[in-house]
Amino acid sequence: MMHVSDLDRSVQFYRDVFSCTVELRAEDSALLLTPDGFQIYMHAKSAFHSGDAGATGVLYIMWSTDSEDEFAQVAQRFREHDPSASVQTADGLSLLDGCDPDGIRVVIAYPSPTQFPREVIAARFRG
Repeated sequence: MMHVSDLDRSVQFYRDVFSCTVELRAEDSALLLTPDGFQIYMHAKSAFHSGDAGATGVLYIMWSTDSEDEFAQVAQRFREHDPSASVQTADGLSLLDGCDPDGIRVVIAYPSPTQFPREVIAARFRG
């Protein structure tokens, strides 16, 4: 479940960048599906403040792509929403780092862990 400040804006972002479809929609909530069936529930919260999760909650969302071409396409679509999104590549792993419309950090990786098994948890993911 993601709390968002503007449901329409957030739905459009996840549709544009990750090719999600809207499975269900209510006045203040939506269920989005990725092409592979991953579910994202969103709820518009009028008193939302980015970073209000406190010590627990969503720090960022991480996705991976199956091909370098898909990674490049997602990166291009992402930058249309967040021009400051950046790509870093090291040791065969590329990471796109940016923010969704509510400032929630989104990281996209290529290759996926199933294609390129990780041997350590990178320092950036340990707090």
